[in-house]
Amino acid sequence: MATSLNRDDIIDGLRELIAELRESNEVAGIRLVGGAALALRYFDRGTTQDLDSLHIQPGSDEAVAAASARVADRHGWAPEWLNFRVEQADALPTFGRQVEWETIFDQNGIAIEVASKEALLAMKLRANRPGRDTNDIRQLLRLCDVGSLEAAEDLYEDYYPGDGLSDRAVGMVRRILDGGLPDHVPSPGPIDL
Repeated sequence: MATSLNRDDIIDGLRELIAELRESNEVAGIRLVGGAALALRYFDRGTTQDLDSLHIQPGSDEAVAAASARVADRHGWAPEWLNFRVEQADALPTFGRQVEWETIFDQNGIAIEVASKEALLAMKLRANRPGRDTNDIRQLLRLCDVGSLEAAEDLYEDYYPGDGLSDRAVGMVRRILDGGLPDHVPSPGPIDL
């Protein structure tokens, strides 16, 4: 079962997840990357299929997974609408520049953070899925004030030292830059969790 989540769905799901965790007296530090992080904090990107989350610190992955499954049941969403698969995808920078996090919610032992726009750009450049990541990369290049292939390569190598952009990523960045970056990337607005 596929789930298509827009920004309002993500916010509603996180509100319900927070309520479920509070009801169970759980603490949780949830870090989000990918499309959900972009939609919540940086720009309107339409929909995403899931929320890519990192290992919960503090707290329990199992408790968060159980609470998110209850939310999924109520909405008819895929059980893995919030998942930890990104940790197995070799997407997270581990040897270079540390990922900076912005807290978007922090109350009563439950915190939710999103990765910085620079880290998200590096991760999107690593994934470089044609069609699926193209617009995200276009918007992030503007938000990060990256206007050349060389600057994109430098940012990427800050997070993934020793790795260069793949040929596909280089081609994608060149096509995006040739087509021109947006003049402005409108903020999606406040997050009310």
